[in-house]
Amino acid sequence: MVVRIDLAIKPTPVQFLRKVSAEYGFDLYIKRDDLTELLGSGNKIRKLEYLMGDALKQGATTIFTSGGLQSNHARATAYVSRKLGLKPVLFLRKGEKVLNGNLLLDMLFGAEIVEVSSEEYENIDEIFLEYKKEKEKRGEKVYIIPEGGSNALGALGYFNMVMELKDQIDVESFEAIVCAVGSGGTIAGISAALSFLGYRVPVIGVNVTTKNADYFVEKVKKIVRDMGKLGVEAKEPRFEIVDSFRGPAYAVPSDEDVNVIKEIATKEAIVLDPVYTSKAFRGTLEMFRSSGKRILFVHTGGIFGVFAQSGRLV
Repeated sequence: MVVRIDLAIKPTPVQFLRKVSAEYGFDLYIKRDDLTELLGSGNKIRKLEYLMGDALKQGATTIFTSGGLQSNHARATAYVSRKLGLKPVLFLRKGEKVLNGNLLLDMLFGAEIVEVSSEEYENIDEIFLEYKKEKEKRGEKVYIIPEGGSNALGALGYFNMVMELKDQIDVESFEAIVCAVGSGGTIAGISAALSFLGYRVPVIGVNVTTKNADYFVEKVKKIVRDMGKLGVEAKEPRFEIVDSFRGPAYAVPSDEDVNVIKEIATKEAIVLDPVYTSKAFRGTLEMFRSSGKRILFVHTGGIFGVFAQSGRLV
């Protein structure tokens, strides 16, 4: 039986971006999942409602997960773990260590941080198992959450987001729903829910990683298939992965991304992040400029990443 614990502040609002819509020539709405919580803000906490529910059901004492040094998912996992009385262990890719943003919060929550090289990260599952054996020798019970919380269980969080959304606005009035893609769970949950409901609205995922679109197409399809084992009977989901707005590198915004962050903050008083949502939002503006279409953008959060890259933004 799937167990969900209530962690996020829901429902998050849907807002019409009047100024941006007028300037770019299409009707742009935004689902404010940057407002799901404070310290747990963003899309990850919806996934953690199911993943942490399962961890508690299994009697876990310690949570393992992974990501970059400024991972939103790692920060949200550390926060929720402490909130539930569990010990967070974060396996983070080595990089420029800025003691600000998500990493600062990880440290404040007292998370155990294991830094791994990019090469080691390619075999993160093996590293998890090695550390798990050591922890369990000491009497701990380890529960492993994949990067981004992106498996079938985590994707249920975004399946439920669509159920929430349909009670807020006419979902079928949109010609596309757009979100950032970093690990695939969010777009999998959204596309599965739309398919389940019989809606024909396509989902466009803006890839912000070094992996290509083909990789994510296969990963998303697998997550949706696995959701079927949890009782979600989705037909073939309608989604597309776009590679054109990845910028110079993962977690490195282009000058255009930086300008979008500043523009949207000034015009709409909404803060995008430099890793995910700025790239996805820029993609949305460029893909639908002057189209006259009605588009929904899912703001997946990441505000703490702004503080870690303040030098680029101000």
